[in-house]
Amino acid sequence: MPGSETGRPCKRCKVEDAPFRLRADPTCRDCYVQYVALKMGKRLSQLHRDIRISRQPTARRYIAGLSFGPSSSTFVQLLDDTGRRLSLKKSSSPFNLLVVHIDTDLSASVDSPAWKLIKEYQARFPFVEFDCVPLADVLAVRSIDWRTLPLPAQNDSVTDPAVRLQGLFDALPTATSRADVLRQLIRHLLLHLAITRSCSALLLGHSTSALAALTLSEVANGRGFAVPLQVNDGLCTICTYPAVGSGSDTAEPADGTGRTEFPVYYPMREVFRNEILQYIDIVPSLSGLVPADQMTIGGSSSIVSHKDLSIEEVMARYFDSVEDSYSGIVANVVRTTGKLERIAGDDFCGSCGMTLDEQGDSRWAGELGDDPGSVVGFGDMGRLCYGCKRSIRG
Repeated sequence: MPGSETGRPCKRCKVEDAPFRLRADPTCRDCYVQYVALKMGKRLSQLHRDIRISRQPTARRYIAGLSFGPSSSTFVQLLDDTGRRLSLKKSSSPFNLLVVHIDTDLSASVDSPAWKLIKEYQARFPFVEFDCVPLADVLAVRSIDWRTLPLPAQNDSVTDPAVRLQGLFDALPTATSRADVLRQLIRHLLLHLAITRSCSALLLGHSTSALAALTLSEVANGRGFAVPLQVNDGLCTICTYPAVGSGSDTAEPADGTGRTEFPVYYPMREVFRNEILQYIDIVPSLSGLVPADQMTIGGSSSIVSHKDLSIEEVMARYFDSVEDSYSGIVANVVRTTGKLERIAGDDFCGSCGMTLDEQGDSRWAGELGDDPGSVVGFGDMGRLCYGCKRSIRG
């Protein structure tokens, strides 16, 4: 977490009391808060311009994901503060926001901890609309070719969507596989909600550190070709598939029934996680809201066995631990990714939804080779990229 300064004036406003350190500079509380707000506001303004140029909507309605972690919680507070200030000016808000938490507890009910926490967020941030959606709702999403995943078939003995989804996770071989597929399902469900609820863009609250960790974890998972689409701001191509059971219900991969493009943005991408943790400490409305284990390096409690760690968790812990000393390197990971070209394609992975890299899949596979008797990007697991094949098979 950023350190404290004593006896030095604020680098920005020159006030004598500057107890905080921000990017190596002594900073007072007000300038620290303003810095984080301006970083988010800059990215949000770019989103407004892009939406106005590309879509010219009559009303801008955005949907934002909330994980209850430090970055997304801070993002919600900043958006609520923006709405509050606009209301005092008696000006209509340039956008309205729906914040959605995907409840990944498959045994949860309406009285689950996630629902209770959502109510607390709603009480603290009244200028933002909140909702809590169970992960099992993802089974209605058409941007996933469910034939490519080991999802138990619905029958007389298995009808509960949560039970079927738990069966999917139980069939995955490793902690990394489960974390990888879970992240994909959450993204698919958020995009589905954004489209069905007539929103203009999906906003994700990843910090610089989180985006750097996502970049390297995607490469480590064998999905490097998808990094520009997963990490950068801009339009994401969504391919939809027929529902399982419609037409010919076979195990063969389905052909896409339609494609659409939808904007995905990361407004907190220029703020480090340690800066967010310091921000939470000095902003009263966030006090006690973020779980204590999320406020530590790595964002979770001690690990009993390293076998319980996914690649995503390893990368997150690494960047959390080095960002204070090597912030420039962490930022360069994200900036460099921002310069990579998005390559268009005609085929998409049925699981993660990214463009299939036909030649790259063979290179990623290396000595493992392609599936016997399959064309590149296809096989007995269906239409999957190399990274998703490894996640599902191990």
